[in-house]
Amino acid sequence: MFKAFCPSCGADVPFKSPASVMAVCDYCQTTVLKDADSVKDIGKMASVLEDYSPLQIGTTGIYQNQAFTVLGRIQLKYDDGLWNEWYTLFDDGKEGWLSEASGQYVFTFADGVASDAPPFESLRPLSKYRLYSATDVRTARCTGGQGELPFKVGKGWKTQTADFRIKDNFLTLDYSDGFPPLRYVGKAVELEQLQCQLLRDQDAIHESAGRIKGQMQALDCPSCGTQIPYANQEFKHIVCPACSANVELTESKAIVVEKHQQQAYVNTTLTLGDKASIDGIDYLLIGLLKAEEMGEDAEAPWTEYLLYNADKGFLWLVESSDGWEKVKVLNEMPDNSRDNLRYQGKTWKKLWTYRAKVGYAAGAFNWRVKVGDMTEITDYQANEQKISAEKTAQEVTWSLAQKVPQALIAKWFNKTLARPLINANAGNKMMVFKIFASILWLINLPLIIFGSGSFVLTLIATAILYFLAMGT
Repeated sequence: MFKAFCPSCGADVPFKSPASVMAVCDYCQTTVLKDADSVKDIGKMASVLEDYSPLQIGTTGIYQNQAFTVLGRIQLKYDDGLWNEWYTLFDDGKEGWLSEASGQYVFTFADGVASDAPPFESLRPLSKYRLYSATDVRTARCTGGQGELPFKVGKGWKTQTADFRIKDNFLTLDYSDGFPPLRYVGKAVELEQLQCQLLRDQDAIHESAGRIKGQMQALDCPSCGTQIPYANQEFKHIVCPACSANVELTESKAIVVEKHQQQAYVNTTLTLGDKASIDGIDYLLIGLLKAEEMGEDAEAPWTEYLLYNADKGFLWLVESSDGWEKVKVLNEMPDNSRDNLRYQGKTWKKLWTYRAKVGYAAGAFNWRVKVGDMTEITDYQANEQKISAEKTAQEVTWSLAQKVPQALIAKWFNKTLARPLINANAGNKMMVFKIFASILWLINLPLIIFGSGSFVLTLIATAILYFLAMGT
């Protein structure tokens, strides 16, 4: 291990990896560049924003039967959120990157130069590279760093990357240094699989964010003055329920990122700050939004509730006229090479594709939600489960939804819930079907009684009317 003294404050700055070329002083945030056997001060590195990550410098774990240690971190920010790239060193000297975004983890390793890669400007979500499909294409900038890093970065350093997936296999094309890009390959992982030691616990996460564990806080909206309830400062993006302003929390203050027109409060079945016990795990409801389908034949709006647990991450509950669903974002991409999906050994039938818009949002989110956000959604179904692909200009995400009885929702939250609303459009369609089906039965009743092949025609006509009424 190479050890240096910080040129700015004199504190010890260790270099545990021979490949590390820079480190950030823990005491004064000076960026220390290692050049041969000397070091020099190349300026200050911004402190990372303390977020909900359980990882920290010094965390150890096991991946593919090899032990690793977390040595450093880069925090990258894009227009609507941020993510962490953790630099790791394995006991055999191999280097890796553990990417962490919205509670999902991916381990990748350098795989040389991708001379066959397409230009960055040509890539879109679901673009193909080899057998992989693009799931995230974006430009971001470095906003902070910690510990050791294998290359020189600084505040404002810009990166252009495209992430690709096939099942649990992951590939990144990094265009930060131009074309051709560097290629990184790896796999999606669950934090539990890594058998990590020295993780931050829930108390440490909440303490570093300056808030009290398990409680909702109140912040005066910098735009309209309304108190905004939110859960702990590790969530940096908050939406005011009154004026819909997008508020971003910095280390010292709350600033208005984007201001919208005043909006009326919306009554929802569940409210910010509600607590739930789901499968023995305690969750806190930190954010909610209402979305609606675009188009003349749009169904009734639905409500999405964001729940959070420091160990298990994020969970969504969706309330619609069809009932309740528990939704988990997938860290493994289904096989979408055909019209239908293949996932977990099952075929998922494509139902429909539609566009949805956010009409209301309130609370804290792990990305910046804005009223008016548009998403293209494609639904697939297998038995009582549903997979949805949500696509924007920068990314596509896949989520798995499981129907949940309302009685179970009430039990989870220990509260009485109002009866679900009936979908007016679906009700009208079914009413049309019932009326016309009844007329057909009355007309053909004598033929049925006295025996005639017309009974078969009646069944066929009834089926046709049913599908017409349901709009399929």
